[in-house]
Amino acid sequence: MMWDYGFGGWWMWLPGLLFGALVIGGIVVLVVLLVRSASGSGGSGQAGHSGGPPAAGGSQPDRARQILEERLARGEITPDEFRGLIATLEEGRGGGRPG
Repeated sequence: MMWDYGFGGWWMWLPGLLFGALVIGGIVVLVVLLVRSASGSGGSGQAGHSGGPPAAGGSQPDRARQILEERLARGEITPDEFRGLIATLEEGRGGGRPG
């Protein structure tokens, strides 16, 4: 037996579809936020922070220089390459720290 004479029920899938999309979107946003918080300050935070001098008079380590020192210690780069890369870093930062 048809209570609505065959009309009116065709649009009822819209709220369900919208609610499902909302739930899936919320889960995606939550996962993205969790991944960003687990990796530090997110992808753009690292790039924005490395451009300036370290805060609090150098209390934060210079991550780019630390990576180069690690690569030198592992033998991935030569001392000459290390000096050249450090000089390039300092030029890009406006010569903030002698290398």
